Amino acid sequence: MPTITELCDRLLYVESDRWQCSFGHGAPVRLGLVLEAVNPGGGEEDEYSFVIDASLIPQPEYLDEEIMEEAKAEGAKSREEQIRYAYECYGGVPVNIDAVQPAKASCGFSSFVAESSIRSIKAGSGEEMEVRHFRDREEAMRFARDFYAVYASVLFGFIDVVLDRPLPAGKTGWDRIRQMAKK
Repeated sequence: MPTITELCDRLLYVESDRWQCSFGHGAPVRLGLVLEAVNPGGGEEDEYSFVIDASLIPQPEYLDEEIMEEAKAEGAKSREEQIRYAYECYGGVPVNIDAVQPAKASCGFSSFVAESSIRSIKAGSGEEMEVRHFRDREEAMRFARDFYAVYASVLFGFIDVVLDRPLPAGKTGWDRIRQMAKK
């Protein structure tokens, strides 16, 4: 069962001992998932303006020592503060969390978890995808904790595919994890 940690009112961190990737040499890198409630419009909050962004990052014990030293120098003493620092300063590998259980396919169970609206949006790649929108930040975080965090382990059944996807800077998820873990 994954461990769920609240980092702040808009961030959850989920990890498991089983979530890892391997670079073919050395020990595997254990991964965690950050779930963030965001208002992609950035402006005024209206009904159903929040979505959940999801990103993979190395678990703190696998982060590069320089990142950890920076975090501590900036006052991040606890494990939670260090995770938040790494995510906010270095990002992670973006994941379409609704791909774990497509929004419309999950309507049966998930409609009992949170009130949401499903809308199609264009991804950066130009393809359309369904994304669940929430009434407010609290509703988004409740759904992230009760649904996305519980089903996140499905991602690791196809972690190679997730990490193979190109990132906007022309690199892949493998490159981002390798950089953050200094592998």
